[in-house]
Amino acid sequence: MPGIVLTTDLSQESQRAFAPVRTLAERLQLDVTLVAILEDLPFEPTAGSLMAVYPDRQQLRADWEKELASLAAKLGSVCKHCEVLEGADVPKAICDYAAKVGADYVAMATHGRSGLRRLLLGSVAEIVVRHAHVPVILYPPSA
Repeated sequence: MPGIVLTTDLSQESQRAFAPVRTLAERLQLDVTLVAILEDLPFEPTAGSLMAVYPDRQQLRADWEKELASLAAKLGSVCKHCEVLEGADVPKAICDYAAKVGADYVAMATHGRSGLRRLLLGSVAEIVVRHAHVPVILYPPSA
């Protein structure tokens, strides 16, 4: 299933890459696989005397799969597959998946964070660019 692995975090910002990736896939006659990474986050069920309910992972995954299928429909006929993956390290999960399926490209929209926000939140795109073994196409926010 070589082609373009297009990543999304289901946000509006990540969907910025959809139209240009669809055009690129049509021109290069490549299929698109839409991928979302459901991040494994450590969860502390208690904080002092407060109790929290552990999120239902199966329901969360089902919600993500439904949303991803809806987004895949926006890509049209070039999107042949969509998949929700789980991983503690989002950039690694993206790179590993691209390698596993033999992708020709990885494409993603960047959030355009800088300064302290980037330092605290990191940059998935930057890490993917450094570690992917295929070309990575980035779509930054408009100026």
